[in-house]
Amino acid sequence: MIYIEYISRRSGVSDEDFDAAMAKGQDGWDSGFAEDQLVWNAARTWRLGPEPEHIGVWYSPGLGFERIDHWDQIFRSGEADEFEVPFRKVARIDLAGCYEPLIEPVRTRNGIYYAEFFQATGGLSEIRNFYQERAQRHSRFSLILLVQRIGRLGPDPGGLGVWTIPSFAALEEIAQELDDAQSPIRLVTAGTYTDAGNQIL
Repeated sequence: MIYIEYISRRSGVSDEDFDAAMAKGQDGWDSGFAEDQLVWNAARTWRLGPEPEHIGVWYSPGLGFERIDHWDQIFRSGEADEFEVPFRKVARIDLAGCYEPLIEPVRTRNGIYYAEFFQATGGLSEIRNFYQERAQRHSRFSLILLVQRIGRLGPDPGGLGVWTIPSFAALEEIAQELDDAQSPIRLVTAGTYTDAGNQIL
């Protein structure tokens, strides 16, 4: 299962304090609980994309909703307080969602990212094939994440595809590609991202 957190900074918190506590919280969980992999920890950059500005993507290979039961036990026991308490002082998880991975997610760091938030209008296999064909055409890009919301357990529009791109100039190649697409997806919005802490606000 993929679990995605959509995170915002609490009012009055400085950029420096937010970035430091975010890094400690996300990296602490990532290193402390081997069942969960932080595959993408990103922040919107140049104000291009929807709010909230921060996204954390967690992958629990081979696990489903039972992982939430485990998380519930961990949080209630206080086992994760060392990094969760500082995190909650500066950050708020406004929304979260449970997703099915349509490709194996790729743990990625130190990139420039282009994210496509889409509504599914076709089947999952159609969406997977559609994105794989696009990935073959865009050889300079890497498709690192492609997920679809499970049921309604997540915010609209329900689908997310994330690419690494070589530069912002490379957006010329892809930014308008889905303007007229209606099947198997309909693009709702898009944005540019960097690793959390490297963003231009």
